[in-house]
Amino acid sequence: MIGLDIGRKEVKLVEIQKAPKGLKLVRFGSEPVISAGKDFDPERIERVDQATAIKSLMKKLKLNPKRVKHLVTSLNGQITSIRQVKMMDSGEDEMTASLQMEAKKHIPLDGTDALMDYQVLGEDPAEIDKINILLVASTQRNLDRHLDLLKEAELRPGIVDCDAIGISNVYIMQNGLPEEGADVFVAIGAVSTTLVVWGRQAPYFTREIQIGGHDFTKYLAGQKNIPYHEAEDEKLKVGFESLNKKKGTGETQSYSIAVAERTIFDNLVDELRRSLRFYMKENNESYFNKIVLMGGAAATMGLTEFISEHLSVTVEVYNPFTHFHPHVDEEVDNPTKYSLAVGLAMRGLEE
Repeated sequence: MIGLDIGRKEVKLVEIQKAPKGLKLVRFGSEPVISAGKDFDPERIERVDQATAIKSLMKKLKLNPKRVKHLVTSLNGQITSIRQVKMMDSGEDEMTASLQMEAKKHIPLDGTDALMDYQVLGEDPAEIDKINILLVASTQRNLDRHLDLLKEAELRPGIVDCDAIGISNVYIMQNGLPEEGADVFVAIGAVSTTLVVWGRQAPYFTREIQIGGHDFTKYLAGQKNIPYHEAEDEKLKVGFESLNKKKGTGETQSYSIAVAERTIFDNLVDELRRSLRFYMKENNESYFNKIVLMGGAAATMGLTEFISEHLSVTVEVYNPFTHFHPHVDEEVDNPTKYSLAVGLAMRGLEE
C-alpha cells in the first residue's frame, strides 16, 4: 500500500505491507517540488510542478506510476471540513440525508456539489440514545482538482483521505487513543499547521492554522539578513539559537530579541493556545496529555522546548517508523516529515 503526501514544498511517499511481525516498510522517499537553489514561494507553485515532482520521486524509487494499484492520497485542511457531530441513530438513509445537510453548513460551496463521508464512532457516553459521527466534507471541484493532479502524474486515483485524518491515524493506529483527557497532534507543514485534538472520551476537533515552516524560514532570513536557502539550513541545524547572533558589517555582533517583539514562533504558540482554550470551553475538557509534533518543520531545533515551556504541556516529535520491522530509524532523515504519508498508507491497509 502506498501513501502519497503531496505537499506544496515537498512530495513524500511511503510504501508499506503487512508482515508476520507487523508492518514492513518497503520503500520511502521525498522530492522537492521546486528545483534546488530556488527560493520557495507557495504562491507560485503550479499543478505541473507537483506532478513533475511526483514522477521524479517515482522514478527515483523505481516505481512505474501507471502500475501503481493501491494508492492513498489526501485533500489538505484548507479545502475540507471535519467535525464530530451527535445525532439519533435513525437508520442509514435518514442519517445520510441529515449529514448531507450538516456538511453544507460547514463547507464554503464553490458552485459544485458538496461531498461528504462519515465514520460512526459509537454511542455517546452522555446521551445513550445518540451516536457520535465523524463527518468529513469538501466539494466536487476540490476533489476534481486533486484527481486531475494525480492523472497528470500518470497515477490512477485510489482512496482519497484528508490530512487531518491521516495525521490522526498514523499515531492512533500505532498507539491508540488515551483513556483519559486528549492528545494533541500538531502537523507543521510548509504553509500551514494542522491541529487535531482527540481522546476516547474527548470529542474530535481539528483546525487549520495559517503558519508553517515557510514562515519560520522567512522570519529567520529577515532577522539575520541572510538568503532564504541559508535560513532554511539554519532552521533545521541551529533553529532558535540562530536568533542569538546576527551578521554585522564587520565582526559578528551579539543579537537578542527585544521582549516586546513578537516572533513567528510566538504567533504559532498563541494560535495553539487559542485553539486549545476554545476546545476546553466547547467540550468541558481541560486535560491534555501531550502535544505530538509532526511534519517537516517539526524538526526545527528548539521548537519542542519552546512550545512545551509556553503551553506547560509535554511535547514530543513523532517518529512514524518506530513500529516497523525491521527498524529503519538510522536510515531516515527527519522521519517525522513522513507522518502523513505513513498514516495514509496505514489507512489503505485497513480497507
